[in-house]
Amino acid sequence: PVPEAAHQLVHTNKNLQRLHTSVSMETDAYKATTTETTATHSEGPGVGLDKDFVRTPLGIVLIAAFVSAVILFICGTVFPWSAHGGGFVAFVGTTAAFGTGILFVLYLIRLLPKIPGPFGLVILIYLAVVVILSLIAFILSAVNGKGIGSAAIASAVFAVPTLGLHGYIGFLMFRKYQVLKNHFHKGECGHSYSVTTTQQNYEASHPEDAAPAYGNY
Repeated sequence: PVPEAAHQLVHTNKNLQRLHTSVSMETDAYKATTTETTATHSEGPGVGLDKDFVRTPLGIVLIAAFVSAVILFICGTVFPWSAHGGGFVAFVGTTAAFGTGILFVLYLIRLLPKIPGPFGLVILIYLAVVVILSLIAFILSAVNGKGIGSAAIASAVFAVPTLGLHGYIGFLMFRKYQVLKNHFHKGECGHSYSVTTTQQNYEASHPEDAAPAYGNY
C-alpha cells in the first residue's frame, strides 16, 4: 500500500504542476488590437462651373455671408467712426469677405475636393476666427454707438448677421467633420469620400509574438 500511495502522490503532484503551467500560460497570454483606417475617394464631375450651386442652401448662405461682410467693411470705413474703432470693424469685414468669397469660388468651380491635405480643418479654423472677430466687432460698435453716430450703430447691426451666418456655415461644416474628419472637403462638389475603420484582435503568449498595434491613421 505504501508504494501505491507514493505513486498516487507523485501522479497528483504532476497534475498540479500541469495545472499551474496551464494557468500561468493563460495569465501570460494577452490580446493586442490593431486598428486600421482606410479612406476611399471616387471622382465627381471634375473641375468646372457648377451653376446649380448658387441655388443650394450652402450656396445661398455663403452669398449672404459675403454680402453681409462687405457691408460691415463699408460701415467701418465711414469717418469719424473709422478713426475710433471702425478700422477694426473694417478689418473684420475684409477678412470675412475675402475668406468667404474664396470658399464660395472653390465650391462654384468644384475645386474644393482637389485641394490636398486636411483643408477641412483649415475651413473650420477660419470660420471660428471670423465668428470670434465678429463678436468683438459687435461689442465694440455697440459700446461706441451713442457717442460716434450712425456708422457705429450700423456696424453693430451688420456684425450680427456676419457672426450668425458664418456660425451657421461652421455648424454645417462641423457636422461633416464629425463623419469624415479633416478631409471632409474631399466629399464635396459631387465627389464621394468615405472612411472605413477595421479592427483585428491578436492573441499571443509572449509580448514579442503579438502583432504590432499601429493605431489610427
